[in-house]
Amino acid sequence: MTTHTQLPIGSKLDRRWFALFFLLQMGLLAAYLWLPPRPFFVALIGVGSSIMMVLLILYPWIIVPALVATTSLDIAGQLIETTALGIPLTGFHLSLALMFIALLANIFLRRRLEFPPFELAGPLALFLGMMAISLTYSPNQPEATIGFVRTFFLVVFLYGVQIMIDSKKAVTMVVVAMGLCIIASSILAVAQIFSEKFYLPASFVIAVGANAPRATGTFHNPNTFGTFLMIGVILFVGILVNYRMARWKQAILVIPIVFGLTGLITTFSRSNWLATLVGVLLILYLAKKLRYVFVTAIAGFLITLSIKEFVPFAEHIFERFLSIFTIFEQFGSLGRESSSARIFFVFAGVEMFLENPFLGVGWRAFPLLFDQYKAPDFPNWVPTKESHTLFANIMAELGIIGISAAIWIVGRTLRRCLKGLKTIRDEYLRAVLISLLAIFVAFQISLSLTADFENNFLWFFTGMIFAVARLGEKAETL
Repeated sequence: MTTHTQLPIGSKLDRRWFALFFLLQMGLLAAYLWLPPRPFFVALIGVGSSIMMVLLILYPWIIVPALVATTSLDIAGQLIETTALGIPLTGFHLSLALMFIALLANIFLRRRLEFPPFELAGPLALFLGMMAISLTYSPNQPEATIGFVRTFFLVVFLYGVQIMIDSKKAVTMVVVAMGLCIIASSILAVAQIFSEKFYLPASFVIAVGANAPRATGTFHNPNTFGTFLMIGVILFVGILVNYRMARWKQAILVIPIVFGLTGLITTFSRSNWLATLVGVLLILYLAKKLRYVFVTAIAGFLITLSIKEFVPFAEHIFERFLSIFTIFEQFGSLGRESSSARIFFVFAGVEMFLENPFLGVGWRAFPLLFDQYKAPDFPNWVPTKESHTLFANIMAELGIIGISAAIWIVGRTLRRCLKGLKTIRDEYLRAVLISLLAIFVAFQISLSLTADFENNFLWFFTGMIFAVARLGEKAETL
């Protein structure tokens, strides 16, 4: 029998490794002292990039922080404002390209032959197919074509996330990246409130039915910013409520929740306030801790009161929140133009659908055709013609086939999530999956009022649902 002797600490082999490490440090110090700064830093960046690429090939999920960060940068992450395709080049595009390259290299080098089942292939193929057919008759063909290509890559992104998130470390990487970005974005939102420097000027905000400027962080739209913060709050509430951990870890999880809620308030995004409320209630229901609803309500009330002394329009926060529940009662009234416009958009979408029930009017046709279908009472000073209700928009543009595919996507995702919750025994993965379920449901609320169909995080976290559910089942079989 062959025996292996363990080398003692301080043996010859250990000294060689230490000597190599010491020489490397001395080499870097000498290069810093004697070489001109530019060649040295270029060489350092080259070495660092090479190491990063090797790590990406071995562990593709290392790209997750870049995906999360570049998505959270949104408009501030634009590298080239306009390209030949008519769309900006952003940091997210580069991160997405790196993700695809890393995944492909990892697949070929590891000679991988088995892949997770793409359970959304059927409904997504039907939806994309209907979009492609609509390009032949859409009156807004250039935008429709760009939208189709973008959606296609988002579908590939969704499945890539299923492949990439293949361990608990990868899941934790997502959680950590979201936490850091939520905190940073919320600090910026509060700074915008204090400095009164917003992406949207007060005159525009007043024109669409509000009377206070809205923080947007690095995003082009306060509702998109609110969606990002909504996701973060629900993610961390779900883990905090459903995963038992040490007190100091719980305290760490509370930090992004508090920051996220504070930032969410400054966006004045009613759709995402409502979505967050629904998501948190669903988490508490699944955890059988509905008694904490009162704690959540008190916490939200105290956060609002805490900024009352610093924000001159704090009372508008209460008014805007209450307007969520009086949208029909105050329909058409002065100061509720934004809410009323959303209802008018739905009416117009239904009329478009009734005239073209089978195939719809074509992808991205709604804003061009809206004037033909808008009600006489529509507030003409509302400066948008985009439908704010995704399902009404899909029904109008893709007809009964498109809306059937959309319902199929939602139904299959929910079914997969619920099935995973019944089988997962790993407490951490179960807590994350509950958060993902709540995020997906909250997204349906948000999409009903914002129609943010091409939101990167919608596709990312939908892919996460299938990845985490599969991880939990895989752990059970080991």
